[in-house]
Amino acid sequence: MPLNKEQFLNQFTRQALDERISLFVGAGTSANVGYPTWHNLFKPLARELGTTLDESTNYYRLAQYYSNQFGQAELRKRINDIINKNDFHSPLINELIDVGFTNIWTTNFDNVIELNYKNRNILINKVFKDTDLSNVELNKRINIYKMNGDITNPEGIVATQKDYEEYSDSHRMMLMFFKRELISSTFLFIGYSFTDYLAMDCLSEIARYLGDAAPYHYTIMKNDKCNPYFNHFIDDLERRYHIRVLLVNEYEDVFSVISELNRRIRNKRVFISGAFRSFEEKIEEYSHNLSRSITSHLLSNDYRIVNGIGRHFGTHIIGYANEYLAKKGIKDKEKYIIVRPFVGLGEKSLEDKKRMREEVIGGCGSVIFVFGDYNQHFPNPNSGVEEEFEISLKNHKNIIPIAYPGMRSELIWNKMKSNITKYPYLEKSIDLLTSKYDTEELAKIIIYILDSVQDI
Repeated sequence: MPLNKEQFLNQFTRQALDERISLFVGAGTSANVGYPTWHNLFKPLARELGTTLDESTNYYRLAQYYSNQFGQAELRKRINDIINKNDFHSPLINELIDVGFTNIWTTNFDNVIELNYKNRNILINKVFKDTDLSNVELNKRINIYKMNGDITNPEGIVATQKDYEEYSDSHRMMLMFFKRELISSTFLFIGYSFTDYLAMDCLSEIARYLGDAAPYHYTIMKNDKCNPYFNHFIDDLERRYHIRVLLVNEYEDVFSVISELNRRIRNKRVFISGAFRSFEEKIEEYSHNLSRSITSHLLSNDYRIVNGIGRHFGTHIIGYANEYLAKKGIKDKEKYIIVRPFVGLGEKSLEDKKRMREEVIGGCGSVIFVFGDYNQHFPNPNSGVEEEFEISLKNHKNIIPIAYPGMRSELIWNKMKSNITKYPYLEKSIDLLTSKYDTEELAKIIIYILDSVQDI
């Protein structure tokens, strides 16, 4: 039975926050920027062979017939000519990039995925033959596994029936990696028709060996109401291959679903901004108490903490968060505490720090502001807290200020209180968000605010 949208978003958001997700990209994803589907790729070849294509066409076999008649070199040349003449800018792939997949698998020959990552200055490892697998952990880059090869190496692409039949020998390690990941990770299949034998054989093998213990994966597909077998096909995907399906009415709806998925993931990540230089006992004690309260309440309510290690306060936040997780017996702490120090070198130090702040805050839904050194006679023009506030405003984040006397967080609090209609989620709570109140009560108020903005 197909999932509804809410079920899909709830289930996959949980998997994404636990960092157990991989992406499988089919030809349909590249098609939205003009690249051919397998049907359109092989349609002119079928015409040359004097035949036609339908839903039952085996593309590997068709390519084999073309290779038999016109030669393997001509087949690869035709594929190369068709694929290399298109653009690569894809709003859908950029939205998928934001989800945070670290491993991406595809049967596509084109470079659409790689070029969109490159356009955003994100480093990748491209893997399309077994010898490339030694680089998959290189600098923790995004790994893009191209199961059918890559258009930059036409001789190595998997296109014909012969290529497919020899795959288990020519790509033995690739298949091992793929099967391992199908067991250890949750896949989201996008733009994939589930008619390609390569991936389906692997899914079938895992389901046969593991039975009910086989993990479930997800896909988003357009509803095909004109196909009398479509409902049976969807049912078969779940029963035999453990693929849960979300149906949409139009292909364009896939983008809106992924966009909503990203919003929900962001809303579970909370950036905590704050720093101070003072060693006074009063502020140190308050920082310790607040850090302990905030981190325990955030983590116990399934939020993720993001921090840039602001002076004193940042180390307190990270320390108490680690302490909470240790007491709960949670070992993979990096899933719950995301630490991103803002550092820069040389003449572009300030630019580098700002860019990193924009990237990190952009991946969060809400930002909590506490402390922040401020001297009205000698204001610091390079204040990290002030810059993080401006970035949060610009990116329309849910801002939660905790006023502390004489600190930037008090200035932020005053600014927001005087314009409270711009921040409706704070109207009932703004007067309670000050250091005058007990830190445990403050933490509960923060959770109340965060929960209230989840569905906005």
